[in-house]
Amino acid sequence: MNSATSDRRYEFDWIRIMAILVVFFYHSTRFFNLGDWHVKNINTYAWVEIWNYFAVIWMMPLFFVISGAGLFFALQKPMGFKRFYNTKFSRLMIPVLFAVITHSIFQIYLERITHSQFSGSFLAFIPHYFSGLYLEIGGGGNFAFHGMHLWYLLFLFLFSILCYGPFVWLIGKGRSFLNWITNIAALPGLIYLCFPVPMLLMKLLLPHSILSVGNGGWGFLYYLWFLIAGFIIVTNEKLLAQIKDKRYLSLLLAVISTFFYLYQAFSDPSFSSGGIVLPATLLPWLQSGFRYMSAWCWLFAILGFGMKHLAFDRPVLKPLNEGVLPFYILHQTVLLGVGYYVMQMEGHDLLKWVIVTGGSFVIIIGLYLFLVRKFDLVRFLFGMKTSHSLCDRVQGWKTVTIFHLFYAGLIVISIVNAGYNSNRSPMPMVFDAQKDIVLDSRSIVEQSTTGIRLTGETKAKTGQAIEFLSGARAKPMSDPKVYIDMRFFAPAGSYMVWLRGKSDVQNEFTDSIWLQTDNQVGTQSGRMLGNWLNVHPAGTWAWAGNGAEPVRIVLKYTGEHTIRIQPRQTPHQIDQIWLSRSQYRIPNSPQPFIKKEDTAILTYWTNYPVSRMLSYCILDISLQVESILLESTQSLRTLFCAQIQGSVP
Repeated sequence: MNSATSDRRYEFDWIRIMAILVVFFYHSTRFFNLGDWHVKNINTYAWVEIWNYFAVIWMMPLFFVISGAGLFFALQKPMGFKRFYNTKFSRLMIPVLFAVITHSIFQIYLERITHSQFSGSFLAFIPHYFSGLYLEIGGGGNFAFHGMHLWYLLFLFLFSILCYGPFVWLIGKGRSFLNWITNIAALPGLIYLCFPVPMLLMKLLLPHSILSVGNGGWGFLYYLWFLIAGFIIVTNEKLLAQIKDKRYLSLLLAVISTFFYLYQAFSDPSFSSGGIVLPATLLPWLQSGFRYMSAWCWLFAILGFGMKHLAFDRPVLKPLNEGVLPFYILHQTVLLGVGYYVMQMEGHDLLKWVIVTGGSFVIIIGLYLFLVRKFDLVRFLFGMKTSHSLCDRVQGWKTVTIFHLFYAGLIVISIVNAGYNSNRSPMPMVFDAQKDIVLDSRSIVEQSTTGIRLTGETKAKTGQAIEFLSGARAKPMSDPKVYIDMRFFAPAGSYMVWLRGKSDVQNEFTDSIWLQTDNQVGTQSGRMLGNWLNVHPAGTWAWAGNGAEPVRIVLKYTGEHTIRIQPRQTPHQIDQIWLSRSQYRIPNSPQPFIKKEDTAILTYWTNYPVSRMLSYCILDISLQVESILLESTQSLRTLFCAQIQGSVP
C-alpha cells in the first residue's frame, strides 16, 4: 500500500506534547541568553545562547512538519473550502485576536518599561498600545497584530489556506504525481537530499531581504516548506518506513552537522577554520548547508524514534493533547510576568531560573484546569472545541467576516496612529565600565589605502577623527576597497552600538556606514549605522545609532573580536564607537567618553595566537572569580553587621 491510512498516528500527538514542553523550557532560558528579549536578567551566558541556537534549529520546524501532517489527515474528511476556512479560523485566529487585545498588551508593556521606552502604570500604557505595528524587540511600534509568540498560529492559518487547493489536488487528481515524488524520496539515503536541497535553492533564488524575514530562528518562507514537507512525508508509508529505519543514522548526522554549525557560529573566526583558508563567499553557504542538514536530520530522528517508541494510545493522551494549545497560548505571558519580578531579585541566576520555570508552570496549569478548560466561552477564545451551541454559531461565515473586519480595523488604526509611539527621547548616558566597550582611531589594526584618512579634529576624543571620503556602497562588500578593521576584547553579550560622528554636508546621503562583526567580516552581511542628519544638524558632533534608533549586535564568545566598517554614504567623520549594555535610547549628551586605556602588557600578550587563546581562558576565569569574590564579600559584610548589631545592648 502506497499511501498512509487516515487512522490517527498517536506518535505525532506525543511528539507535539513533548515539543511544547521544549518551547516552554526554551523561553524560560531567554532571560539569560546573549540576545535581547522582552525581559532580561542582568547577567547573560554564552552557553545559554548556544542552547538557544541549538533549539531553534529544529523546534519550530517540528511544529510546522507536524501541522503539515495534520493537514493531510484533516483533508481526508469530506469538507469544502468554506468549512475548512471557518474551522481553521476559529481554531487558530480566534486565539490570536484574543491575545492581540489582552495579554499581548501586557508583554509589550513589560518590554517597554524594561527597555526604558516607557514609564508608568499598565493602565497608562494601554492608549499607547494601538500606535504603530510591533515588528521586533525594541522597535518603534506597539500593536502586536501577530499576538506576540502566537505568530505561529497566524502563519499556520495563512499557510493552511494557501496550501488548501494544492493539497486537495495532490491527494486527488494529482495522486500519481505525489506518489512519484514520494517514492523517489523514499529511496535509501535520498531523504537527506530531497528535503534540505529545496532550502538551498530558496537561498540561491530568493533575495536575503525576503528570505530572512521571520521569527523563531527561521524565515517564514522556510516554515512554508516545512509545512509542505510534513504533508508530503505522511502520504507515503515507504517514506515513513525509511525515516523510521534510518533514525540512528539521522541522529548521528544531526549531531555531526550541528557540531560544525555551532562551532562556526560561536568560535573566533581566526581559529574556526582550523588552519584551512576558505573563500569568504563560501562560508555563508557552508554554514547554511550545515544548518539545513542539521534541522532535517533532527526532524527525521525525532519522527523516527517517535514512530518506533510512541505509536500507542493511553487514556491520558487525549486530555494532554487537548491542553497543548492553551498551554502554548499562556506560557510566554506567564513566564514574562513572573520573570519581570524575579529578574530584579538578588540571588544566584540558577535559582532565579528555577523559580521562574517552576512557578510559571504551576500558574499555567492552574489557569488551564480551573479557568480555560471549564468554561465554553474561554475554551472558544483559546481555540478549543466547545459544547455550547452559541460558540458553534460563532464559527459561521457572517461572524467570521465580522472578526476579519475587526482585526483589519485594529491594524489600520495602529498604522494611522503610528506617530504616537513609546518614549524615544534622549536619555542620560549609562556607561558600564566593566562591560561597555569604547573604540576610536587608536583601535584600528588595518585599513584600506584609499577612501579613508585620519584627520585632525579638536572635538574628537583623541584629537583625530576617522574620515570616509569615497567608496560608498548600497550594501556591505565581502572584499571592500574602502574599510577599517578594529580589534578589541569584550565579554560575550548583547550590545547596542552608538556612533559619535558628524556630516558637514546637509545631505541625507552622506552620513551612514556598514558595520560587520566577527563572522560577518568577509561576507555581504552587516548592520547600517549613522544617519546623524535624521537627528542632528550638519556639522555637529553627536551620537546616533540608526538615527535615534538603537542598533543591537551579539558577541557570541568572550575574547578578541573584530569590527569592520565600510562606508554606506560619504563624506562623514567618526570619533568613537560605543558598545553599550544598557543605553536603550540615544544619549542626551554629544560629549565623547573618556575610558581607561588597556595596559601595554595586555596588548603585547594578545599579539600572538597561542597566548591569545590562553588570554581568553584567563579572562573568563577572572570574570568568574570576580563574581565569586563579590558575592563572598557581600555575605561576610552582612554576617559581620549582624554580629555587631547583636552585640549592641
